[in-house]
Amino acid sequence: LHIQAWVIMNIASSYIDRFGVPRCGCPDFNLSTNKKCWGHKSLTYYIANRDSDLKSEVWDSLILDAFNAWSDVADIDFKRIDKQASSNVVINIGAGKDHHFDGPSGTLAWAYLPPKPNYNGQLVMKFDTDEIWSDGSQAGMLLKNVAAHEIGHILGLSHSSIKGALMAPYYSAAVFEPQDKDDIPRIQELYGKPHKET
Repeated sequence: LHIQAWVIMNIASSYIDRFGVPRCGCPDFNLSTNKKCWGHKSLTYYIANRDSDLKSEVWDSLILDAFNAWSDVADIDFKRIDKQASSNVVINIGAGKDHHFDGPSGTLAWAYLPPKPNYNGQLVMKFDTDEIWSDGSQAGMLLKNVAAHEIGHILGLSHSSIKGALMAPYYSAAVFEPQDKDDIPRIQELYGKPHKET
């Protein structure tokens, strides 16, 4: 039932699987052969709220790093703005069932995927405040790693079957940016190579 709901809503959610390993809940298959991506290559984002595990400036810096990890390898760029209504991506937090979370060590974060080709609307990404978020200087889930994975979904990427790819369905503390063997070719297929490479 939950997987069907994620498919219908195009939602990518992270959770702990039955083996106790953090895993993204976005389906591991595409329902359509159409490339679901943005219709423009300059996206704006708005940070609505932050988790108190990290200082605001640290949270914002890690989110920026996660976006930059994608703009470094594809012809797409991101700009933070201060108006939620006009942003393409809204980054927020939440806890409990009302926000589609299930307490500590459950769902980590979720994000919507573009619902159609050449999308030009707004998508949401949320992080569970019941988790402990980290910048690597303390124990916890690494915010940059999870954010970079969820941004991949927001850009239109489904999961990778390549172990070690950023878009592999399982959380890895060692993977925090798109990888050469899978993530980079797939994102460049959607948006092209960055200008610095041409």
